[in-house]
Amino acid sequence: MGAAETMPEVDRRPWGLGHVFFGLLLAEAAVLAAIFAFGSGSLEGEFNDLSLEMIAVLQAALWLGTLGVPGWLVWVRKVSWSELGWGFRRRDTVSGLLIGIGTQVVAVPLLYLPLMLLVDDLDIAEPARDLVDKATGAGVALLVLVVVIGAPVVEEVFYRGLTLRALEGRMRPAFALVVSSLLFAVIHFQVTQFPALLLFGLVAGRLAQKDGRIGRAIWAHIGFNATTITILLLPVPTI
Repeated sequence: MGAAETMPEVDRRPWGLGHVFFGLLLAEAAVLAAIFAFGSGSLEGEFNDLSLEMIAVLQAALWLGTLGVPGWLVWVRKVSWSELGWGFRRRDTVSGLLIGIGTQVVAVPLLYLPLMLLVDDLDIAEPARDLVDKATGAGVALLVLVVVIGAPVVEEVFYRGLTLRALEGRMRPAFALVVSSLLFAVIHFQVTQFPALLLFGLVAGRLAQKDGRIGRAIWAHIGFNATTITILLLPVPTI
Protein backbone atom coordinates (compact mmCIF):
# COMPACT_ATOMS: atom_id res chain seq x y z
CA MET A 1 0.00 0.00 0.00
CA GLY A 2 1.10 3.57 -0.61
CA ALA A 3 1.45 6.25 1.96
CA ALA A 4 -1.70 6.73 3.98
CA GLU A 5 -3.74 9.71 2.88
CA THR A 6 -4.30 12.44 5.42
CA MET A 7 -7.96 12.59 6.24
CA PRO A 8 -9.52 16.04 6.68
CA GLU A 9 -10.26 16.95 10.26
CA VAL A 10 -13.92 16.50 11.10
CA ASP A 11 -15.61 19.25 13.07
CA ARG A 12 -17.29 17.49 15.98
CA ARG A 13 -18.81 20.51 17.69
CA PRO A 14 -22.44 19.88 18.59
CA TRP A 15 -23.49 23.20 17.08
CA GLY A 16 -23.21 24.96 13.75
CA LEU A 17 -24.38 27.88 11.67
CA GLY A 18 -27.99 26.84 12.16
CA HIS A 19 -27.68 27.62 15.86
CA VAL A 20 -26.15 31.00 15.02
CA PHE A 21 -29.00 31.97 12.71
CA PHE A 22 -31.60 30.66 15.13
CA GLY A 23 -30.05 32.76 17.89
CA LEU A 24 -30.27 35.88 15.74
CA LEU A 25 -33.88 35.14 14.76
CA LEU A 26 -34.83 34.45 18.37
CA ALA A 27 -33.20 37.71 19.41
CA GLU A 28 -35.14 39.75 16.86
CA ALA A 29 -38.39 37.96 17.73
CA ALA A 30 -37.84 38.69 21.41
CA VAL A 31 -37.27 42.38 20.66
CA LEU A 32 -40.51 42.57 18.67
CA ALA A 33 -42.34 40.79 21.49
CA ALA A 34 -40.96 43.28 24.01
CA ILE A 35 -42.05 46.19 21.85
CA PHE A 36 -45.54 44.73 21.60
CA ALA A 37 -45.73 43.87 25.31
CA PHE A 38 -44.62 47.28 26.53
CA GLY A 39 -46.55 49.19 23.87
CA SER A 40 -43.61 51.50 23.20
CA GLY A 41 -44.69 52.22 19.65
CA SER A 42 -41.03 52.23 18.67
CA LEU A 43 -41.75 50.40 15.44
CA GLU A 44 -43.11 53.68 14.10
CA GLY A 45 -40.96 56.04 16.14
CA GLU A 46 -37.30 56.83 16.36
CA PHE A 47 -34.76 55.04 18.53
CA ASN A 48 -33.81 58.41 20.02
CA ASP A 49 -37.35 58.75 21.40
CA LEU A 50 -36.99 55.69 23.61
CA SER A 51 -36.18 56.04 27.29
CA LEU A 52 -33.01 54.47 28.67
CA GLU A 53 -35.13 52.00 30.61
CA MET A 54 -36.92 50.88 27.43
CA ILE A 55 -33.61 50.54 25.60
CA ALA A 56 -32.39 48.33 28.45
CA VAL A 57 -35.53 46.18 28.14
CA LEU A 58 -35.00 45.77 24.40
CA GLN A 59 -31.35 44.95 24.95
CA ALA A 60 -32.30 42.27 27.49
CA ALA A 61 -34.77 40.86 24.95
CA LEU A 62 -32.02 40.77 22.34
CA TRP A 63 -29.83 38.82 24.73
CA LEU A 64 -32.57 36.21 25.07
CA GLY A 65 -31.46 34.91 21.69
CA THR A 66 -27.77 35.67 21.68
CA LEU A 67 -27.24 34.17 25.14
CA GLY A 68 -30.22 31.83 25.09
CA VAL A 69 -28.85 29.57 22.36
CA PRO A 70 -25.43 29.11 24.01
CA GLY A 71 -27.25 28.52 27.30
CA TRP A 72 -29.46 25.89 25.67
CA LEU A 73 -26.39 24.14 24.28
CA VAL A 74 -24.89 24.03 27.77
CA TRP A 75 -27.99 22.95 29.67
CA VAL A 76 -29.61 20.62 27.12
CA ARG A 77 -26.84 19.46 24.79
CA LYS A 78 -24.32 19.27 27.67
CA VAL A 79 -21.80 21.51 25.90
CA SER A 80 -19.34 22.99 28.38
CA TRP A 81 -18.87 26.74 28.57
CA SER A 82 -15.19 26.17 27.87
CA GLU A 83 -16.12 24.63 24.50
CA LEU A 84 -17.76 27.96 23.72
CA GLY A 85 -14.53 29.72 24.62
CA TRP A 86 -15.34 30.73 28.18
CA GLY A 87 -12.17 31.01 30.19
CA PHE A 88 -9.96 33.60 31.85
CA ARG A 89 -6.35 33.99 32.88
CA ARG A 90 -4.98 36.50 35.37
CA ARG A 91 -3.18 38.43 32.64
CA ASP A 92 -6.33 38.79 30.55
CA THR A 93 -7.65 41.77 32.50
CA VAL A 94 -4.87 44.32 32.03
CA SER A 95 -3.91 43.12 28.56
CA GLY A 96 -7.50 43.04 27.34
CA LEU A 97 -8.40 46.44 28.78
CA LEU A 98 -5.32 48.07 27.22
CA ILE A 99 -6.11 46.54 23.83
CA GLY A 100 -9.73 47.70 23.99
CA ILE A 101 -8.81 51.22 25.10
CA GLY A 102 -6.04 51.45 22.51
CA THR A 103 -8.38 50.32 19.75
CA GLN A 104 -10.89 52.99 20.74
CA VAL A 105 -8.57 55.97 21.24
CA VAL A 106 -5.89 55.22 18.63
CA ALA A 107 -6.99 52.76 15.95
CA VAL A 108 -10.55 54.02 15.47
CA PRO A 109 -9.58 57.72 14.97
CA LEU A 110 -6.89 56.67 12.48
CA LEU A 111 -9.42 54.49 10.67
CA TYR A 112 -11.88 57.38 10.32
CA LEU A 113 -9.30 60.08 9.55
CA PRO A 114 -9.59 59.88 5.73
CA LEU A 115 -13.39 59.94 5.94
CA MET A 116 -13.40 62.87 8.38
CA LEU A 117 -11.24 64.86 5.98
CA LEU A 118 -13.87 64.35 3.28
CA VAL A 119 -17.03 64.78 5.39
CA ASP A 120 -17.14 67.93 7.52
CA ASP A 121 -20.10 67.05 9.75
CA LEU A 122 -19.26 63.38 10.41
CA ASP A 123 -20.05 62.51 14.03
CA ILE A 124 -19.17 58.89 14.73
CA ALA A 125 -20.03 59.25 18.43
CA GLU A 126 -23.60 60.45 17.85
CA PRO A 127 -25.39 57.14 18.65
CA ALA A 128 -23.38 56.71 21.86
CA ARG A 129 -23.86 60.37 22.78
CA ASP A 130 -27.63 60.08 22.36
CA LEU A 131 -27.58 57.10 24.70
CA VAL A 132 -25.41 58.80 27.31
CA ASP A 133 -27.63 61.90 27.24
CA LYS A 134 -30.49 59.73 28.49
CA ALA A 135 -28.50 58.64 31.57
CA THR A 136 -29.12 60.84 34.59
CA GLY A 137 -28.76 59.84 38.24
CA ALA A 138 -29.35 56.11 38.62
CA GLY A 139 -29.52 55.90 34.85
CA VAL A 140 -25.73 56.06 34.73
CA ALA A 141 -25.53 52.78 36.66
CA LEU A 142 -28.05 51.20 34.28
CA LEU A 143 -26.03 52.45 31.30
CA VAL A 144 -22.83 50.94 32.69
CA LEU A 145 -24.58 47.66 33.49
CA VAL A 146 -25.95 47.31 29.95
CA VAL A 147 -23.17 48.77 27.79
CA VAL A 148 -19.97 48.21 29.76
CA ILE A 149 -20.75 44.88 31.46
CA GLY A 150 -23.69 43.10 29.84
CA ALA A 151 -23.00 43.72 26.16
CA PRO A 152 -19.32 42.69 26.23
CA VAL A 153 -20.06 39.40 28.00
CA VAL A 154 -23.11 38.39 25.96
CA GLU A 155 -21.76 39.52 22.58
CA GLU A 156 -18.39 37.84 23.05
CA VAL A 157 -20.05 34.55 24.01
CA PHE A 158 -22.24 34.70 20.92
CA TYR A 159 -19.96 36.22 18.27
CA ARG A 160 -16.49 35.07 19.33
CA GLY A 161 -17.61 31.89 21.07
CA LEU A 162 -20.57 30.35 19.27
CA THR A 163 -20.39 32.12 15.88
CA LEU A 164 -16.64 32.23 15.25
CA ARG A 165 -16.20 28.59 16.21
CA ALA A 166 -19.16 27.52 14.07
CA LEU A 167 -17.63 29.33 11.09
CA GLU A 168 -14.23 27.76 11.76
CA GLY A 169 -15.91 24.40 11.21
CA ARG A 170 -16.83 25.49 7.67
CA MET A 171 -13.91 27.63 6.50
CA ARG A 172 -10.35 28.66 7.18
CA PRO A 173 -9.75 30.58 10.42
CA ALA A 174 -8.87 33.83 8.61
CA PHE A 175 -12.12 33.74 6.61
CA ALA A 176 -14.09 32.79 9.72
CA LEU A 177 -12.60 35.79 11.52
CA VAL A 178 -13.63 38.19 8.75
CA VAL A 179 -17.15 36.76 8.34
CA SER A 180 -17.88 36.74 12.08
CA SER A 181 -16.61 40.33 12.35
CA LEU A 182 -18.79 41.44 9.45
CA LEU A 183 -21.83 39.81 11.07
CA PHE A 184 -21.00 41.49 14.38
CA ALA A 185 -20.78 44.91 12.69
CA VAL A 186 -23.86 44.50 10.50
CA ILE A 187 -26.15 43.29 13.28
CA HIS A 188 -25.67 46.57 15.20
CA PHE A 189 -27.47 48.45 12.39
CA GLN A 190 -25.19 51.49 12.78
CA VAL A 191 -24.00 52.71 9.37
CA THR A 192 -21.61 55.37 10.67
CA GLN A 193 -20.13 53.07 13.30
CA PHE A 194 -19.81 50.10 10.96
CA PRO A 195 -16.04 50.52 10.30
CA ALA A 196 -15.26 50.83 14.02
CA LEU A 197 -17.40 47.81 14.88
CA LEU A 198 -15.79 45.78 12.11
CA LEU A 199 -12.34 46.77 13.33
CA PHE A 200 -13.13 45.79 16.90
CA GLY A 201 -14.69 42.54 15.73
CA LEU A 202 -11.43 41.67 14.00
CA VAL A 203 -9.42 42.57 17.11
CA ALA A 204 -11.63 40.59 19.50
CA GLY A 205 -11.86 37.65 17.12
CA ARG A 206 -8.10 37.50 16.71
CA LEU A 207 -7.67 37.52 20.48
CA ALA A 208 -10.14 34.64 20.78
CA GLN A 209 -8.35 32.65 18.10
CA LYS A 210 -4.92 33.30 19.54
CA ASP A 211 -5.89 32.53 23.14
CA GLY A 212 -8.33 29.70 22.49
CA ARG A 213 -10.75 31.41 24.86
CA ILE A 214 -12.76 34.64 25.01
CA GLY A 215 -11.59 36.01 28.37
CA ARG A 216 -9.23 38.61 26.94
CA ALA A 217 -11.72 39.50 24.20
CA ILE A 218 -14.34 40.24 26.88
CA TRP A 219 -11.98 42.56 28.74
CA ALA A 220 -11.02 44.26 25.47
CA HIS A 221 -14.73 44.77 24.74
CA ILE A 222 -15.23 46.22 28.22
CA GLY A 223 -12.33 48.62 27.68
CA PHE A 224 -13.59 49.57 24.22
CA ASN A 225 -17.11 50.40 25.41
CA ALA A 226 -16.08 51.92 28.73
CA THR A 227 -13.73 54.36 27.02
CA THR A 228 -16.53 55.82 24.93
CA ILE A 229 -18.97 56.02 27.83
CA THR A 230 -16.37 57.61 30.13
CA ILE A 231 -15.38 60.26 27.59
CA LEU A 232 -19.00 61.17 26.91
CA LEU A 233 -19.89 61.30 30.62
CA LEU A 234 -17.06 63.68 31.43
CA PRO A 235 -18.20 67.32 31.68
CA VAL A 236 -17.27 69.47 28.71
CA PRO A 237 -14.90 72.24 29.83
CA THR A 238 -16.18 75.74 29.26
CA ILE A 239 -14.03 78.68 28.22
